[in-house]
Amino acid sequence: MDDYKIYKSQLIIDNKDEMVKLIHKAYETHQDVFHGQDSTWTYGLYNFFALTSPNLLFRELFFELKGIIHEYVPGKYKWMQCWLNYHTPDTVLKWHNHEFKYHGYICIDPKNTKTVFEDYEIQNEIGNIYIGPGYRQHKVVVQDDYPGPRITLGFDICVEPMKPQKMLSLIPI
Repeated sequence: MDDYKIYKSQLIIDNKDEMVKLIHKAYETHQDVFHGQDSTWTYGLYNFFALTSPNLLFRELFFELKGIIHEYVPGKYKWMQCWLNYHTPDTVLKWHNHEFKYHGYICIDPKNTKTVFEDYEIQNEIGNIYIGPGYRQHKVVVQDDYPGPRITLGFDICVEPMKPQKMLSLIPI
């Protein structure tokens, strides 16, 4: 398969520790606002970049991601939702897919894991930004047990205008 792309973010590589500290605080805020619900499965109710505003590091990451999306995704119209995956080894994502035409994820602190798709797999590394087709079954595989949370950001790209949905997460880019 060569219909996906992996970018490397020097911003994340150079600022990983600071980003992780800020994400821990953002996660606490999410937990307060959403009464302890999982930050992954509340994806339709918030956007990670709103959760971390007005931080400059995440502003830079937003614009880096926006550039990647505009390079990879054809067409005039694009909306993006982005959420925080904050998982222990026993809560990583099982087989699932995404209901948008494009999907991706950003590795902030992915630990020693890989993302397995039906026809290929990606070794997750700090700074990786994966983007590819949506609707593609995938899961996370833990290769070594780890302390603390595994931190990635998931994102979906909507390219078809539609009536407003019961979601608060999609923002125009």
